[in-house]
Amino acid sequence: MLKGLVKPRRLIALALAALVATAVAIEASWLIPAVLALVVALIVVPLTQPVGPTMQARLPSSGLLARFVAGAGRSAAATWLSLGALGTSAALREDSQDWAVAIVFLVGAGSAALSALVTKPALRGDLRLSTTADDQSRSLPWAIAAVSLAAVLSLPALALWPGVLATIVAVLAAVLAALGTGLVARRFARRASTRERVLDSISRLEPAYAVYQSGPYGSAYQLKMWLPYLEQAGLPYVIIARQEALFSELRSITDRPVIYAGSLRAVDEVLAHCGGTVIYVNNAAANTHAVRRYQLHHVQILHGDSDKASSRNPISAMYDELWVAGQAAIDRYGDHGIGIPSERFRIVGRPQVTGIEGPRLDPGQARTALYAPTWNGFFGDANYSSLPHGRAIVQALLDEGLTVIFREHPYSSGSAQLRAAIADIHALLAEDARRTGRAHRYGPELFAELDLIGCFNASDMAVTDISAVPNDFLFSGKPFAIMEMQPDTLVRIEGRPTLAAAAYTAIPGDDIPAWIGALVRDEGKAPAREAAREHYLGPFAREGYADVFVDAVRQTVAAHLFHGELSTE
Repeated sequence: MLKGLVKPRRLIALALAALVATAVAIEASWLIPAVLALVVALIVVPLTQPVGPTMQARLPSSGLLARFVAGAGRSAAATWLSLGALGTSAALREDSQDWAVAIVFLVGAGSAALSALVTKPALRGDLRLSTTADDQSRSLPWAIAAVSLAAVLSLPALALWPGVLATIVAVLAAVLAALGTGLVARRFARRASTRERVLDSISRLEPAYAVYQSGPYGSAYQLKMWLPYLEQAGLPYVIIARQEALFSELRSITDRPVIYAGSLRAVDEVLAHCGGTVIYVNNAAANTHAVRRYQLHHVQILHGDSDKASSRNPISAMYDELWVAGQAAIDRYGDHGIGIPSERFRIVGRPQVTGIEGPRLDPGQARTALYAPTWNGFFGDANYSSLPHGRAIVQALLDEGLTVIFREHPYSSGSAQLRAAIADIHALLAEDARRTGRAHRYGPELFAELDLIGCFNASDMAVTDISAVPNDFLFSGKPFAIMEMQPDTLVRIEGRPTLAAAAYTAIPGDDIPAWIGALVRDEGKAPAREAAREHYLGPFAREGYADVFVDAVRQTVAAHLFHGELSTE
């Protein structure tokens, strides 16, 4: 809570509210200017702030009205502090007309409370469809704006009380409060009919299956990588998002219908209209809300294949099928004592690798190395990031005369340690580019120009750690190196094609220049890479590789059509 209060823009209104309370306490002559400054701040400051992803999901636009509405609630503490001080002061003045002061105070307090309550689930609804959401929420910004302005205007009314001007401002505040309250009451009264209209719209879409995702804002990439191949299947489907911020993000990356289902009831009602198959792209805890519907067929495809613990999560056993890229993914569960029957697995390849090209054939071009480290995870046992050693790795690549593409995991920005390491690498590359003229690629410009596959194709080799990057890079046939941050993470079994056998591996403490030198020379690893490619990415030819997954979608949906009442009993 304190973290939210100390944001600079919030401090402006809070500081002015404290100034108003001080002026009231010492009966200062500058009370009115202080109140007017607070009123201006409460109106103007929200207009300078962008609409966050959660509020984007609730509002039909992101213009000035939306900005004011989205930011109004952030100054609630300032509003309440000044309301209390000014209400007390007005009530104690001579000829204050206690009943009138009480009404003005109640208008302000009620409006402030209603502006906070109006976005709660009971009023904003727990079910929305992207194609109709804007119409459904059209009255919401006006309702919030009206009650928020009513709360703000009650402040100068109390400060000026009594008098004609105070009465005019108080009446205006009351009118706005009544207007906003009326809009809120109408929304509340129409909840049931609105819900039925949304469900009817979903039913008329006649989706053959549903894709279900739960996660924070920023996790849309987990589904985005699958969208082209789901589209190739040619079947109508809907996307279910469990969080408002995720709903907002997903609807921005696809024209497919996206449904916000914020409650168990909403999930059940949506799934009843969505054929018989549900596809999942992660192992979020809220997946159980859908998996409990045993009449449906639940398929987990995940959003990456790697030797991270997330790719062998025991919770995966709850799905009817686990679609994996290759035999390595199946072995990974067994190697860690996770008993899932073999018939629950289906090898479908990893269609995202189809754009990855083989070795570049121009011997005259400068050689380029990709350094693509992962992030540090949510928990210690999921920290595989080599970024703390990133400067030494990049320096070794530069010393080998290579041009460097540096692409960190987007989540790395959440760690102060990793942010510092990234900044250090950026500075190193900038200095080397200035000194040698080598065209290194990194930073926001790289992310704007190349996706990960583009980085693969622009490089001759890669350095990474435990993530999906080396698995996907196998498709290229190019040499790669892995820094194994946690001991014995990589599987090493005699006779089995493994990443450990295909890669040049190192652990923290190894001689990094010697390790990188072995990668650059690449002596004798090509056969191991080819064997590992089939083991990790499936025994499928390059031609028509993505069709394996696309056909699996069509076959599974056709085999598990469901019509009827859903029940958990």
